[in-house]
Amino acid sequence: METEKRLKKSVINLYGLPSFGFQLFVNMEVFYFAAFLTDFAKLPMALVGTVLLITSIFDILWVPTAGVLLEKSNMRWGKYRSWLLVGPPFAALFFVLQFSKIGSPTMNAIIITVGFVVSHLIWNIFYAGHVALNSSMTTVREERIAMSTNRGMFNSLGAIAFSLIGMKMILALGEGKDPATGYTLTVIITGIVMIACYFSLFFMTKDYAFHGTSAQTGKPAEKMPIGEMLKQIVVNPPLMGLMLGELGRYLGRFVIFGLAFYYFKYVVNNLAVITIFMTGLNVVTFVGALIANPLAKKFGERNVYILSLSIFIVGLLAVWALPMNYVSFMIIMFIAYLGYGMPDALGVVMYSSTVDYGEWKTGKNARGFIMSLISFPIKTAILVKSVIITGILAGAGFVANMKATPVLVESIKNGLTLIPAIIMLAGLMFIIFLYKITPQSLAKMQSEIAARKA
Repeated sequence: METEKRLKKSVINLYGLPSFGFQLFVNMEVFYFAAFLTDFAKLPMALVGTVLLITSIFDILWVPTAGVLLEKSNMRWGKYRSWLLVGPPFAALFFVLQFSKIGSPTMNAIIITVGFVVSHLIWNIFYAGHVALNSSMTTVREERIAMSTNRGMFNSLGAIAFSLIGMKMILALGEGKDPATGYTLTVIITGIVMIACYFSLFFMTKDYAFHGTSAQTGKPAEKMPIGEMLKQIVVNPPLMGLMLGELGRYLGRFVIFGLAFYYFKYVVNNLAVITIFMTGLNVVTFVGALIANPLAKKFGERNVYILSLSIFIVGLLAVWALPMNYVSFMIIMFIAYLGYGMPDALGVVMYSSTVDYGEWKTGKNARGFIMSLISFPIKTAILVKSVIITGILAGAGFVANMKATPVLVESIKNGLTLIPAIIMLAGLMFIIFLYKITPQSLAKMQSEIAARKA
């Protein structure tokens, strides 16, 4: 293992750049995949349901699979860094198929499904490779925090950029053609931007390619058996606590996002302001990432995470308990949402600390596998949120464009505030009781690991 150099400022400040490209690229699916299937590819509803079910299952299965493949790979440009070069072009290529209109409906459904399944496996690997660099390039806690929060800021900027230009690009590029073409061309353009962002970090990190890896890359490394990797979860309470805490945080957020449309349409009768609301939340997430860096360095990542999520929960309960118009609703939600933005920026550095915990506990480093698990709570939350939202609407007897009944208004309000608050509170308990890593305990573990290696 070569001696570590302190990171260049440019690497710390632009570590998050790939996340900007990734958000710009992936938000196409987040916002418009279902709409593309029904309204542009014009697939029958039965086929749409099948495509969404198959792709959701693979989306979850690919997370641990990608971690295993990353952990077992060892290309010549660095164990984790190589994927920044190799992965994005192939993911972009298959993602284009996911937004294409080719052949009969059945043939098109197959092409879209293959595009989804292949692109997601590849991007799960290079996404994990990128976040693994946070802990492989440096053991210095302050550098890790700076890179993690920097990634949070670039994430938000990518989401803001997409919300401003996404639909405009789709409409402009599809004008005078089959409207589906607008989607395909937008995916090609955002794919090129994403590839450029990953390539930029690849070239910047040349000096740190082999940090944190035991073998010079390109040669066979000691491969960790899959059983050993899975054992890393079981023997690592901070990792389990963080994954369950993050599941609560993401699930709460996705339920809020999913019900926002119904809230503005049926509760406050003002659908036009939803754009301001969604863009505002992305801006608040950026601000949260900005202030998370100094706060985490001063008070510790765990403490800032716990305090932030508590603010979010209190804000949601305030909206639930107090009568509000849409202006006061948005003001309180923006303040509360800082409590989502700060933990969002600290996730990578907290997962990095669980890698050190796992190595300290077992003597084995499963960095690639553990860092890939950062996606697991997100994918699981996406699946579960659909069940929760459907349950809330069905329970209120919802029918499209119905007149808002008191039962519907109450159900939507509870679904947007009380239910996410309870889900997040459960997640917060897992963090409090299982994620006990502090700056002091991390430094102690790192020095013991270094002593063993010496």
